[in-house]
Amino acid sequence: MVEGSFFVISDTHLGLTPSPEERRKGLTCEPDKVGQFINWLIRLKNGERTKIKLGPWGKGRKDKILKPPEKLILNGDIMELWDATDRAIDYSSKPILDLLEKLRCEKVFILGNHDYDLRPLTGVYPSGDQKLSIVEEYYPFQSEEEEKQEGKKVLTLRKGKRDYLFVHGYQFDRIFRFQPWKLLPGIRSGALAFGRYGDIFIGLLVLGIIVAVLNLVIIQYNPFSFLNLNLGFWNSILPILTIFGNPALILLWTILSAPRIFYLYGRKIWNGVVGTRYNRKASIKGILSWWQRFSKKRVVESKNLRIVYGHTHLFDAVLPDELAKFSRKAKVDIACFNTPAWVKDWSEKHRQKLRAACLYIDDEDEFFLGWDWHEEKPFLVPVDAVLERRERGFISKETAKKLSSIDWPKPMVNVWSKK
Repeated sequence: MVEGSFFVISDTHLGLTPSPEERRKGLTCEPDKVGQFINWLIRLKNGERTKIKLGPWGKGRKDKILKPPEKLILNGDIMELWDATDRAIDYSSKPILDLLEKLRCEKVFILGNHDYDLRPLTGVYPSGDQKLSIVEEYYPFQSEEEEKQEGKKVLTLRKGKRDYLFVHGYQFDRIFRFQPWKLLPGIRSGALAFGRYGDIFIGLLVLGIIVAVLNLVIIQYNPFSFLNLNLGFWNSILPILTIFGNPALILLWTILSAPRIFYLYGRKIWNGVVGTRYNRKASIKGILSWWQRFSKKRVVESKNLRIVYGHTHLFDAVLPDELAKFSRKAKVDIACFNTPAWVKDWSEKHRQKLRAACLYIDDEDEFFLGWDWHEEKPFLVPVDAVLERRERGFISKETAKKLSSIDWPKPMVNVWSKK
């Protein structure tokens, strides 16, 4: 029996479908590309032979025959349960779930911050001929009994001579250390419960506030008294206005409209105030801070540990030497790999953005694979090429030539070569 491989993807955000007006500045999911990729995994598992070119990155090898999937790890934010409607989620995710049932390997779904609402479903479920495990926080996971023990081992997934721990990555983000973000799925449910009728509550809230202000300013203070205005009109409609401006009703409209207001404008306000740009330094510090808390009461036996995460939507690789610069310890025996998202960024503000990619792991190798959705096949993504583009903003002609030699999509090479 041929040993298989692990494939890791994250941040597909199935269901995220912005309006036509938002497409030029927002994100949208791309289930067609995710479906292509899983279809290819099915064919690979069923015996299809796929070979990728390694070129200058092969260490003496010209190419690599990919091994069939033994395990598919869905590393969080697979579904969009913050900013999507139930109909969009169902329409985007159902074909993907149907394909997963046809994939004959173990599937692990680690919950992210955007699909954390699925937490009550943690457990093992049938998925075609194999199983689907839904886990919280990280994988491999410890049982509740093991969690209570002090001095227990850090459980990892071993492949070849390397050990792996998979975490979505919101745990590294300082903002998500505060628990109120876990209320967001409930706010979304409240917004969708009334649908667009929630706009009526918003209208009533605005009307109530306006009436309350008019009642206070014009009736009580009458700032225009020097004009000798006849207030008979206001006095005649005052009983009606009083109803709409009643503080109790304003409070009620606020409660009923708040989820809808947050659903429509909360993310835009958040992005405008906090921003969405990737702070690499803060991310590395967050990783080290989380690792210190996570490993404080656990015995770390692995000397070649990789932490694989998503969340940022961007590619990154942080090796032990770089981690050590941010750590108080002289040596850090972990490396971190950040898998990119499978969503379209219509703003294209991130110059270093790489999307539709996965991490491939077998007994011999670990590397990133990009997905060519035109040719429907994978290609090697060399770490140093991505880091070069991030540091310089573009890749050199020599690097572009090397990438072309390993079958990189031509449009992608052209974009990465632009200064």
